[in-house]
Amino acid sequence: MSRRKRNDRVDLNEDQLPLNFDVFAIETPSGIVAVQGENILDAAIRQALVVVLDSAFGRGLSRDRVADQMSEKLCRNISKAHLDLWTAPSQAERRIPVDALMALMAVCDDYSPLEWMAHYAGRKLLTADEALCAEFGAMAVLDRHIKAKQKSIEGQMDEKLLGQLMNRMKRLNK
Repeated sequence: MSRRKRNDRVDLNEDQLPLNFDVFAIETPSGIVAVQGENILDAAIRQALVVVLDSAFGRGLSRDRVADQMSEKLCRNISKAHLDLWTAPSQAERRIPVDALMALMAVCDDYSPLEWMAHYAGRKLLTADEALCAEFGAMAVLDRHIKAKQKSIEGQMDEKLLGQLMNRMKRLNK
């Protein structure tokens, strides 16, 4: 039987995720350059908008289509010119309203700007499934804590008292 060398890598099945701790890793804007008079937050938001619109374009959504769908969601006119103004570094005084940002993320089905904001604030953004798993994990930790506390109390109890309590509980359950 041959032994595998330590340096040999096992090829992952394409349906299998790699075993690492990058489960919640998000890509944050890097290399942000603000134009004169613009703060770094404005520049980062503009860059995040460009990334969302570019990825939407890669999936077949033009800026005109995105603007039309945003107009439907917001019940007001949003044009391609608005999108261009909100993403142009030369238009530092033009900022995207929060409702328009929410509509843009929904239309493009890309919430990376929201993930970036959470990352910038030192928070994590979870999907509903991830939140459910986190809640389950928190409950498991609480359950372990309660069981450890029960064992601690049980160890402090006198055997006679424990027997009396058990007998009383058995009588009440009948």
